[in-house]
Amino acid sequence: MKANLAIAAMLAAAITFPLSGCFGLPSMEEISTQASDLASQAEDVASQAQELADTLSNVEWGKVSRLVIKDAETGEVVRELTDQADIERAFSPLSGISGLAAEPDGSPEYTFELWQPETQRLGQSSDDLNEIMVLEVTIYEGSPVVMIEVSPVGLSLHLSSQSAADALRALAE
Repeated sequence: MKANLAIAAMLAAAITFPLSGCFGLPSMEEISTQASDLASQAEDVASQAQELADTLSNVEWGKVSRLVIKDAETGEVVRELTDQADIERAFSPLSGISGLAAEPDGSPEYTFELWQPETQRLGQSSDDLNEIMVLEVTIYEGSPVVMIEVSPVGLSLHLSSQSAADALRALAE
């Protein structure tokens, strides 16, 4: 009797393993590959977050020429600031953000463009300098999510901070 049960158990196991592919169960190799891919993606996001934090901490507020606040839906300029102290104060809540977030379902509400003169190169006249947008920040209706894009390098991340979103929203209104 015990021998029959043991044989039945071994047969069930022998049938189960080949059939596991039929039911979509991943193999150990697939699980390992997916875990490796996920770890690589997490490493990339962490690297981007560090690069973004470095960029924000290295902004030379004295070089900033203006902050343009636009209605994200219409593109209409809502407000423009040129005082560096006001601009720095507006962006100070962003320095403490550490939580990554997914793009929210809500509509973009306001876009904040940070502009500064390009760096003067050897032999270039200061009259030939253009302004470049170095940072773009978007906040979303009813959401604590803030999307920050470093324009020159094309790096963007969604971060979550209710205090930063509220401070930027107050600046726009």
